[in-house]
Amino acid sequence: MSRSDRNPQYYCPLNDKFISLNEADLLVVSREAKEDLPPPGEPVAKSNIVLRRAYEAEAEEVEDMCRYFWDETEIFCFDQTFDLNECVNFLALAEGEIAGLISWKRLGEAQIVVVLNVYPEFQGQGLGRMLLKEVMEQGRKQGCRVIRVATSNDDLPALCLYQRMGFQLTAVVPDVLRQHHDEEITGFAGIPVRDELRLERRL
Repeated sequence: MSRSDRNPQYYCPLNDKFISLNEADLLVVSREAKEDLPPPGEPVAKSNIVLRRAYEAEAEEVEDMCRYFWDETEIFCFDQTFDLNECVNFLALAEGEIAGLISWKRLGEAQIVVVLNVYPEFQGQGLGRMLLKEVMEQGRKQGCRVIRVATSNDDLPALCLYQRMGFQLTAVVPDVLRQHHDEEITGFAGIPVRDELRLERRL
């Protein structure tokens, strides 16, 4: 689990440009001030957002999105490697264009979220939250009792999202990501990527 720094991953409203992991940093602002910041592009009306399972014919687009953020389609988390092609993939489409992806796999009574990403130009519109809610609903229908996610120690935006949605931290696996990649990679805001943080929520 190590995100790509080749492609922009976030939008900076202060400079009106898309930025990489290493360019990103934290800035504490009030929620009121945050609402006044410009979005990456024109806001998409909720009526023009569609969440659905990816079609087989969209496998290449799903892989392209995963490579955009991760440089690979096999994701290491929870002590194993998940092949994206063997996961259930759900898309968020904004006015017909692929904007977000969530991939998950069932292990026993648990849903494992393998990938959750939204292209930078569509961030800030709640698509990540919508995708998570959709997957949790799917899990309930299929009898899953818990949903689990893992993220790297640097991914503060993801930790914020998951905890706001009711996930609780259950484990920290020190140094596992550095060992997996045989090197120390710099992540969000220049934070070294070393540890895997695991969270879960009851369904």
